[in-house]
Amino acid sequence: MGASTVPAQEQLVDDSTGRTTYLRMFVGGYAGLGFNLHTASFGALPGVPSCCAEFKNASGMAPSIAVLFEIPVITDLRVQVRAGYTTLSGELSATEVIGNEPVLDDGPVPTPTRQDVEVEHTLDASLPMIVFEPTVGYQIFERFWASGGVRMGYLMSPSFEQAETLFQPEGYTFLDGSAIRNQASGEIPEANSLQFHAVLGLGYELLTNSTFSLVPEVRYYLPLTKISSVDWTVQTFQIGVAFRYGLYTPKDPTIYRDTVIMRDTVIVEKPNLRNEGIYLTDKQYSDVTRDEGDSRFITTTVRESYVKEVMRPFKPDLAVGFMTSENGVRTALKNVRIEERDVIESYPLLPQVFFPIGSSRLDSTSQILLDKEQATEFRVMDLTRDQIDVYRNLLNVVGYRLSKNEVAKMRIDGHTDNADVEKGDKALGKTRAEAVRDYLVNVWGIAPDRLMVEGHALPDKPANLTTDDGKSENRRVEFNVSDLAVLEPVEFRERDLMVTPTDVTIQPNVTNGQDIATWDLAVMQGNTKLAQADGTGRPEPLQWKSGDNETRPRNDKPVVAKFTVANELGQTYTSTDTLDVDYVTLQLMKSSTEGGKLIEKYSLIVFDYNSATLNASNQRLMDRVRDRIQPDSKVKIIGFADRQGKPEYNRELARKRCVEAQRVLGLPNDRVTIEPIGSDTLLFNNDLPEGRSYSRTVQIVIETPVR
Repeated sequence: MGASTVPAQEQLVDDSTGRTTYLRMFVGGYAGLGFNLHTASFGALPGVPSCCAEFKNASGMAPSIAVLFEIPVITDLRVQVRAGYTTLSGELSATEVIGNEPVLDDGPVPTPTRQDVEVEHTLDASLPMIVFEPTVGYQIFERFWASGGVRMGYLMSPSFEQAETLFQPEGYTFLDGSAIRNQASGEIPEANSLQFHAVLGLGYELLTNSTFSLVPEVRYYLPLTKISSVDWTVQTFQIGVAFRYGLYTPKDPTIYRDTVIMRDTVIVEKPNLRNEGIYLTDKQYSDVTRDEGDSRFITTTVRESYVKEVMRPFKPDLAVGFMTSENGVRTALKNVRIEERDVIESYPLLPQVFFPIGSSRLDSTSQILLDKEQATEFRVMDLTRDQIDVYRNLLNVVGYRLSKNEVAKMRIDGHTDNADVEKGDKALGKTRAEAVRDYLVNVWGIAPDRLMVEGHALPDKPANLTTDDGKSENRRVEFNVSDLAVLEPVEFRERDLMVTPTDVTIQPNVTNGQDIATWDLAVMQGNTKLAQADGTGRPEPLQWKSGDNETRPRNDKPVVAKFTVANELGQTYTSTDTLDVDYVTLQLMKSSTEGGKLIEKYSLIVFDYNSATLNASNQRLMDRVRDRIQPDSKVKIIGFADRQGKPEYNRELARKRCVEAQRVLGLPNDRVTIEPIGSDTLLFNNDLPEGRSYSRTVQIVIETPVR
């Protein structure tokens, strides 16, 4: 490379390529000689005996070597880093006159005497140091650089040698016969291994005809830390030479481009295109590059291959139809029938409130608690059609009914699980009962003399005493009322729809559809989407649950199946089929010979844990159910169990519960259908005691024609 007139080789021209290169960094080494100036004010090192009154200033020479890195930031600013070796060594000395010192006369016969003597104290310190020296350099004049920063050093085995020598008058020694005393050596006590110096420097760059350069310089190091715990610092004046090698990066060339394009086209007929078009199928590039100095000339040759496609219309043969299956035979469906029905659902009250272990706080139960103002707005018929929600409002239903029935009284029995922390704690049972009483008195305004409380250990009919589920069911409060109407089930009556058939298949058929990319199949009634499916490739049948509450038709408008396909270009084609709706209102059925249907559903909390015996407290409800059964009614009894016990045992227990309900209702076998499910289907969350209690039930469904 050849040198330019730019200082410090910041820019060179590569002789072999003619390209301009820019300085990226310098690397190299440094050698120098320093003059250490020790500034001291102490008489002895910590723990080292010495008679010296005070060491003061001293000096020493300090060779230095280092490797260096130097990175340009801008034209006149560089970051410099050095790492190497130097020393802060030096010898401290002090002379002292000691009056009337006991000494020996060094004659033929040594004679003790007292004499004024002059002694020299010396402390030779060896302070080799590894240094790391980051600085910033700034060009103050052409090729003159000022630098500043900090030097961080680590002292390696700082040591010393100390002595006190008697040198005047001659011919005398100390009492031990030696002219030297207080000799000591070793590591410097309490030395500061880390040394910090502020750095100031000045250098002059000598240009060369290559990437190498020399920089004579002087530097001054101002101490920021002491050598030891005593008052002792070392400053250094240093002269030396930096040897640097520049690393360069070529300048980005100025690029001049030229492009030559070559094209060829092939005519291809392609089906299912909406419009003709020309498409690039292949494109290849080749470059020829030529460099001249800082310029680069690039000639690009582009070879393009095209295909011209001929249009073909997208028109597959589509068909879609409603289908139903009867006795395994699939047939076309022309209409669907909707019948209105009256539905009565009865939600029983579980007259028990369950408490956490050791607690009698009502707000720790699952019950929904109101304040007085909210109680005035409470209505039983405003509850949701959900059994657990009805139970969570048990206290509010009871409070509401007691407020309307001013003569009814109620005994509140509080119980414990009689185990562990609740063992024998009848007082806890009574406290639980009192919490229920206080809520009915304070919120619902029930007279206290109408509510009696008692505390017990286990209930009269306890649940399983050995399991956590059983224990949680025993920690409860039970209600016994003088008028059973207070604990009657909550009953809702509403109108429902019955759709026939309940399952419909929408069958799509396609021929000449090899180019179909996507398809969509939807079932609509007006603007309401009842069912939908989509996909890619071959269309699949859509199963429409026409009898489900969420997807059934709601009025007499026809139901339309819309089958749409699309190709890859977004072209679509659609086929439809229409299904008539035969909507029969309850009023129409009552005026016709076929009549409508009244559906009544009753759930009975009639069974204790592991029991198939009907609880006497439910006899009133059973009497009511019996009264609802007409000669032409169809009755189904479905039996359930909670999760405790094996599935086989629970199914048999459910069957016995169904038979018991049939016996109480007085129905012969030909008028009732029994379906024992047991714990195969859990009606409610069995992690909750109320959920398990409500699962020990039978459901009675009465279907009666309405004329």
